[in-house]
Amino acid sequence: MSDSPEDSPTLEAEFDCMLSRAGITIPPERRGPALAAFVELRQQTALLRQPRSAAAEPSNIFRLPHPGAL
Repeated sequence: MSDSPEDSPTLEAEFDCMLSRAGITIPPERRGPALAAFVELRQQTALLRQPRSAAAEPSNIFRLPHPGAL
């Protein structure tokens, strides 16, 4: 067994659970690419869930005029 996250039995069990909960059936020939996409999605989600400081906020804001002011 390699150290690749795609080979983790726990990860495959989580993948199967997610598919089952969503009612999705993946054909066997597409399981490998779908599992790889699942791994990448988890990695991207982890990046989004990190705490951010005020420096990560946008420097500009957009405001629409109040309808009564037109």
